[in-house]
Amino acid sequence: MSWRQVDCHINNLYNTTFWSLVQLPPKMDAKDAEQLLSGTLAADKHEILFSRFKINYNNEPEIFKKGSVIYRSYELVEPGTHDVAKSADELSEAAQQSKTQKDKDRKQRAKAKVVVDHVDIIKDDFWERRPWILSNKPGKIPKEAQ
Repeated sequence: MSWRQVDCHINNLYNTTFWSLVQLPPKMDAKDAEQLLSGTLAADKHEILFSRFKINYNNEPEIFKKGSVIYRSYELVEPGTHDVAKSADELSEAAQQSKTQKDKDRKQRAKAKVVVDHVDIIKDDFWERRPWILSNKPGKIPKEAQ
């Protein structure tokens, strides 16, 4: 999932620069804009946006830079307090849950709020604070949501 967010960011930076070149004065032909951007690095695109159009890409809304991340929201965990790495035995054990535990997990998931967010999932902080995503086990429902 992280590499998809990187891809979203790379594509959005390119498209923001391309369409600025094509649509904002002084307008450029699409073929010329594509040629200008060919072989450029992110820093080059940032410079084009700022020097030509006074657009600071870092100030663009997060939805465009990060895309949309959809997940079940549970109580956040403090980084470093939960081990997200699971051994093969632990994963196998989780797959062989009792019917009671499966029902309990299903009810927890049903209670959890589904969130659409525009956050960085490339860095470890997102994953460390939401260990339930990688463990495939529901987390704790926040008290205010119960």
